[in-house]
Amino acid sequence: MANRSSHEIDILEGPIFKKYISFIIPLAMGYILQLLFNAADVIIVGQFAGALALAAVGSTTALVNLYLQIYVGLATGVNIEVAGAYATGNTSRVSGIVHTSVGFSFICGIFFLVFGFATVKPMLIVTGTPEDIIDMAALYLYIYCLGIPASVIYNFGAAILRSIGDTKRPMYYLIAAGVVNFVLNIVSVVILNMGVAGVAIATTVSNYISALLVISALLREESCLRLIPSQINLNRSVVADIIKFGLPVALQNSLFTIPNIMIQSSVNAFGSVCVAGNSASQSLEGFQLAFLNANGIAAATFTSQHYSARKYHRADRVMRILILSSICMSISIGILFVTFKTQLLGLYNSDPAVIEIGAKRLEIIVLTDFLDATMCVLSNVIRGMGRSLAPMVITMIFVCGFRMIWLLILCPIVNEYTFIIMAWPVSWVLAVIVMSVYYAVIRRGFPREDIVI
Repeated sequence: MANRSSHEIDILEGPIFKKYISFIIPLAMGYILQLLFNAADVIIVGQFAGALALAAVGSTTALVNLYLQIYVGLATGVNIEVAGAYATGNTSRVSGIVHTSVGFSFICGIFFLVFGFATVKPMLIVTGTPEDIIDMAALYLYIYCLGIPASVIYNFGAAILRSIGDTKRPMYYLIAAGVVNFVLNIVSVVILNMGVAGVAIATTVSNYISALLVISALLREESCLRLIPSQINLNRSVVADIIKFGLPVALQNSLFTIPNIMIQSSVNAFGSVCVAGNSASQSLEGFQLAFLNANGIAAATFTSQHYSARKYHRADRVMRILILSSICMSISIGILFVTFKTQLLGLYNSDPAVIEIGAKRLEIIVLTDFLDATMCVLSNVIRGMGRSLAPMVITMIFVCGFRMIWLLILCPIVNEYTFIIMAWPVSWVLAVIVMSVYYAVIRRGFPREDIVI
């Protein structure tokens, strides 16, 4: 069995920007294509099942993100561990991490399935979901939770492949699953008139397709990433290392959702029309976030490999390229979305009141998201340097904590929808400042130049 993968991007050698583009474009396109299919879900629901169905699906966004971001965070631990071992040529350790990661994903999948079922109704009640949509929202979430184990397996498997620069295959698998999702949505919502249940079923089925495809790829892999079913295990030290890097990310992502759920609750208080407009804007914002997430994974992967290989000076260049690129991408997409806001929001629902609400949120978020993009790159660079706890603490205090103060103290004084949404950009400014200072401090502890091993 060959030690190197034919799908690998040699991150450590050659022009950085070229390698970065090769890495991030398939990754971002995978996210965008997935979002296109998800947006199609929302559009189909809004156009064929009505504004209440749109609001019901939209009201679950914060909760779905809570479940998703926890295990996506744990998958970051897998990415960092495999990338570091692969960069040093330790193929036996890479193989051990792969088999433990897959075994761990099975356990996590079952756990989050049970956790999801147990939290559906209580969380919808806590967030103040309007009475006229709460039953539809609960139905959507219960069905969605059935696909959580598959989603966990896919994210862990994709993290393994992306750790060596292979972002193309995960993209292909998302395309395949997305096509199935779209077709099932048309059949279940438009033809069978199943409403939110149809959308949820389509999402669950597509999750299992993507999971099967990524596992199939690992089974066929000819490098040290190859998955051999009989060797799947739960090595304690590997699990501990995955948790060491992944749990702080999972907790950080979870902490993000707590004030976001509170914000969703505040938005819910303005009624179903406001929820529908807010949901349409959130769906559009996801396309901007696709590049943010892709840059975050690139930052963790590139930094982990470079620091493991002791290429510190080159790692500095990587960080500068990623930050500048993420800012340019975010601003460009933001300007585009604001320019065509009426047309884009009109795809989700034709009600002028819904479009007006969505436009208010869209203008605030997409034009300031470059701050969030910068924060994401910085936090993942710091993780790639081996400091996994600090980004979580900074996020907890200066993002989550600040937003909660904003909601609990300031929002009751200024009871306006746009003021609620301003909690996002203000918190990003604070976090970027603190992350930058922390990075500068810990960078001094490493050599300035590359070290030949």
